[in-house]
Amino acid sequence: MKSTKLLNAVAGISLAVCAGSHAESDALKEKAGPYELKNRSSFGIERKARAPFWPIGWVRPKDGEAVQRVDAKSGGASQIKLQPAHFNVTSILLGHPALVTINGRSFEEGEVLPVVSGSQRLRVVVRAIRDGGVWLEHESQQIYVPMRRPDLGVKQAEHKAAPTEFTIKIPQ
Repeated sequence: MKSTKLLNAVAGISLAVCAGSHAESDALKEKAGPYELKNRSSFGIERKARAPFWPIGWVRPKDGEAVQRVDAKSGGASQIKLQPAHFNVTSILLGHPALVTINGRSFEEGEVLPVVSGSQRLRVVVRAIRDGGVWLEHESQQIYVPMRRPDLGVKQAEHKAAPTEFTIKIPQ
């Protein structure tokens, strides 16, 4: 019985408070008036300015400059044909993750090889590492490079190379 009276009292007080705050907000709205837009935003850019939505590093071609077109037959694919002889696979480690040593550097599946042909950098990806070889992919071209096993009778001289940037150069 006491709890019912207490609940009724709390409910009555809360209704009174809500009604008072609602009346105050109506008074504030009448005092402020209707909403008016002061400044309408707009976006304008000069012809020579860099648009903010372009990829970083992309440059607009200059007026009158020839634009390189992509041939529909080739689909934009480069004319470079990779050969298994361009790569030297010396060891394969099948585990988790699988590792392959190509031209003296270790790579995992999905890594991009630093391949350079002339002045052009190629995107050669290690697609699959298998027992005995590795599958590489360049654009739509896939090649299988078998592991080269060194001759057992020949002992190679060990030498330490100076640290340099690692790239695989392919003749044009």
